[in-house]
Amino acid sequence: MLQSLIDWISMTTVILSEQYGVNPVIFGLLYFGTMPLFALSVAWWIRSFRRGESPFLPAAVTGVLFISAYLYVLVAGRNLPVWVYFFMAAMLTLGVLSTWKQLKKGRASAQT
Repeated sequence: MLQSLIDWISMTTVILSEQYGVNPVIFGLLYFGTMPLFALSVAWWIRSFRRGESPFLPAAVTGVLFISAYLYVLVAGRNLPVWVYFFMAAMLTLGVLSTWKQLKKGRASAQT
């Protein structure tokens, strides 16, 4: 049973990868591989704020790390269904709200 589920996921991934031009391994590496770097860049951004330094570079690095996997899908993908764009927009919106909350918390602790 488990083997047939794994086979189905594997076959579906290959078919969708060929159909839409997005390599799921590259997407996964970008998505999960940038998470630790993203966390470090948020900490860098908060530290820059606390020190009174320019937040531009940490913000830019955080932004690039945040959108890298989705940017890959937009650049490499072809003939993507419309729901994929809505899904990516929703994921990005939730991520921005979560990051903003995290930054506000870091700024608040810096001011006390």
